[in-house]
Amino acid sequence: KEVMPHSKHIKGNRAELIAAEYFINLGYSVHRNMSQHGPVDLVLIDEDGMGDVILVDVKAISLRTKNGYKVNRSPTKKQKELDVKLIFVDLDTKEVLDIMPSKRTKQTKVKKTDMTNVVDMGWYKQWIEKNV
Repeated sequence: KEVMPHSKHIKGNRAELIAAEYFINLGYSVHRNMSQHGPVDLVLIDEDGMGDVILVDVKAISLRTKNGYKVNRSPTKKQKELDVKLIFVDLDTKEVLDIMPSKRTKQTKVKKTDMTNVVDMGWYKQWIEKNV
């Protein structure tokens, strides 16, 4: 019997594919987790640079329909131990963000948060441009 994927899984898969394309365009070798479980969705390898390996958990941005506030996402204990970076994907705009927008408005405002466990995409873009 074929099981239809739940819409939550479809959103997650879309977010992962958008993020994978983004990182491939930045020059990373991108590898997906083949299981639906685990602390990591993508493994990024900087094969052209220093060979850095970055573990990424991709989250589709979810906003509560009732009040427009984001659904909070934070790393698990295991993700913190593994230094997994959280990346957020806006499925409407296909933007890949390293920090979660705070509330949907006509213009999405990005709130600065604790950056110790996220990839600073601005820094990586600059670094890639200088080193490729």
